[in-house]
Amino acid sequence: MPSPPETLCIFGDSHIGSVRRALDAGLVRLDGYEVEFWGAAGPLFRQIDIKNGVVRPIGQEAAEAVAMVNAKGRTSLAPSDFDCFVFYGARLRSAEFMLPYLHYMRDPHRAVSRDVMQAAAAQFLVSCRAVRIARSFAASGKARVYFAPAPLMTDGVLDQTAPGMPLALYPCAAAATAEDRAQIWGMFTRILASDGITLIAQPDETVVNGAFTDARFAIDGAQASGDAGHKSPEFAALMLRSFLATASQGGCEKTND
Repeated sequence: MPSPPETLCIFGDSHIGSVRRALDAGLVRLDGYEVEFWGAAGPLFRQIDIKNGVVRPIGQEAAEAVAMVNAKGRTSLAPSDFDCFVFYGARLRSAEFMLPYLHYMRDPHRAVSRDVMQAAAAQFLVSCRAVRIARSFAASGKARVYFAPAPLMTDGVLDQTAPGMPLALYPCAAAATAEDRAQIWGMFTRILASDGITLIAQPDETVVNGAFTDARFAIDGAQASGDAGHKSPEFAALMLRSFLATASQGGCEKTND
């Protein structure tokens, strides 16, 4: 007889909205999983924290936001609640590290050593509250934990060369190669793996102009709203397929007996 489905929690901020839309539209299927969403959008995501190994919203407004996202009455989150967790977006903004360090890698006058960059990557990851939650869940040994950081900014939505914008500060990032990006993703992978977390990196085929997400994955209305951060359901579907491929290698998926 077939094995019972795995339970899967997709935890995060407003980025998980595109995951829900991808599933609702049938762009990708999570066969073999019972899926729940948990988290909150915008500033209310900052009002989610972990204490004694359990994640809870802080305050009534955050609790109401979590209830709306989850819609199943789950008011808290513990590692034993699910077989698998995918932290999606969750305020781990990959662009904040990628842009400066891709620039340093490409600028012969600003190059940094691998050890320095590794230390900076470790500090960047641990500074994210959701990463600290993921570490706690993984350390419990009760669930398998995956992390898909927020994607790179969408190309062409904002003038990235304007004063104070990323390419004004880090122009050499636009010349970054797939190998450069892979080096940084590799650092993230190794650091997170040391804490029992599996990284789901942004697929490189979605990246253009060195350090940006292809405009074809822009969210609807991105130009009008200036939203270069959020992505389309099609992008979320790609990320879920990456999760499925990674999970099938790592034993998260159930197989038939």
